[in-house]
Amino acid sequence: MFHKEDNNGAAVLISFLVGGIVGAGLALLFAPYSGRKMRGKIADMAEDVRDYAADYTSKIKDKVS
Repeated sequence: MFHKEDNNGAAVLISFLVGGIVGAGLALLFAPYSGRKMRGKIADMAEDVRDYAADYTSKIKDKVS
């Protein structure tokens, strides 16, 4: 009777990102690294997330165009 719009792609992406952030946070809490190494790892992870987001948004823009 009702037509439900299919937004599973966005839900999967959001779930993936939230899960990754939670997992990374837990890994950082229990990691046996010094402060300097940990800050470097956090910076690397942030750069990876930024690159992934840029790639994803560019793919979305290409699909929309």
